[in-house]
Amino acid sequence: MLRLVQKHIEQTFPFLENKNLLVAISGGIDSVVLVHLLQQLNYKITLAHCNFGLRGKESDTDEQFVIDFAKKLHCKIHTRFFNTKAFCSQHKMSTQLAARELRYQWFDELCQEHSLDYILTAHHANDVLETFFINLSRGTGLDGLTGIPPVNGKVIRPLLPYTREQIVNYAATHQLEWREDQSNAETKYIRNKIRHLIVPELQELHPAFETNFIKTLNYLQQSKSFIQNQIQSIKKRVFVTQDSGFIISIKELKSLDSFVLFELFKPYGFLSISEIKKLLTTQGGKEINSETHRLVTYRDALLLHPIATQNKNHYCIHNASDIFTLPIKLEFSTNPKELSANTIAIDLSKISFPLTLRKRKDGDVFYPTGMVGKKKVSKYFKDLRLSKIQKEAVWLLCTKDNQVLWIVGYRADRKLCETSIKEKLLYISKL
Repeated sequence: MLRLVQKHIEQTFPFLENKNLLVAISGGIDSVVLVHLLQQLNYKITLAHCNFGLRGKESDTDEQFVIDFAKKLHCKIHTRFFNTKAFCSQHKMSTQLAARELRYQWFDELCQEHSLDYILTAHHANDVLETFFINLSRGTGLDGLTGIPPVNGKVIRPLLPYTREQIVNYAATHQLEWREDQSNAETKYIRNKIRHLIVPELQELHPAFETNFIKTLNYLQQSKSFIQNQIQSIKKRVFVTQDSGFIISIKELKSLDSFVLFELFKPYGFLSISEIKKLLTTQGGKEINSETHRLVTYRDALLLHPIATQNKNHYCIHNASDIFTLPIKLEFSTNPKELSANTIAIDLSKISFPLTLRKRKDGDVFYPTGMVGKKKVSKYFKDLRLSKIQKEAVWLLCTKDNQVLWIVGYRADRKLCETSIKEKLLYISKL
């Protein structure tokens, strides 16, 4: 098995060579074998053990075992105790989810503090098999059925191709000791039920079940890769970049299957196909939101944009130094500049600081340059046929008594702003 693992790591994870690796070790057979393999292959490893305090003295005995094991192998080790039950209660989480969050948060901290490059865990083929059945029972899609990814950011799982039987045989050959978690034998947990009740039945039906499952998983992963490539091709054609997001043709979206729609919008947090399809047939200005993005109808398209994290919509500009705190880039200059939609000029003998940068309010009016009479800002936006998202992105520069000087980047007020280049004016430009 040593040579098999060596070849697998060299082919699949060549970037691990000469890197500093953090290896998660529970004291169970899987992690003990992983540590032993990596040491035999001369990788630079540091061990990390989490004591979740869930099994009383047994948890403490596990911790002492891995400390002794690390000493025997001359490996550096970090250990930490977590009050997992208190964390579960405080954050309303299951024990498994809490342990996972605590574990990986601490691993990330160790990597930053000790300049460690990757985190290695001992997940193997049987873990993938059990995860497959768990996700199958929950009605998951292809992502769930393709199992545990070998690479997930900094987390690497080098033992995924190998079965529990291979791991046990390796441990026996090298006379390795490990700790047994007695809770793994209990069938009250769904993963243990699959391990102890379902998998043995399948192995009895077909002795080569595990080998065949790995082959099937490989086919599923290839299918997933092919589908993802097709989805990206469709996205490249249909999602047109606009400002900080995309504009997407409703006609194009209506021609796509529900599965494709789901895959296109899933990365942005939209998981309800029915909501997306409903949006395709509604009037302009309707929208749905995920935790991170908003999807808004605009004429014959959808606009997809991240949800703005900046909630402040009013800024006071007392002097030129205040421009560095604004949400948009403005430049103040006394040097004459050509006037345009992005540059205005004001006479400070008529208009004085402070100025205000804010979003539109109901009732805002201005006297647009190049036009006769006054106009409501809302009507000006409508004439420009701005989308809801575009309107929300516009800033107004106003006088201290709240008169609109400039719809920034669009049009200045002809009564309040200079319309020709003169000396002794303050030029304000949007960069």
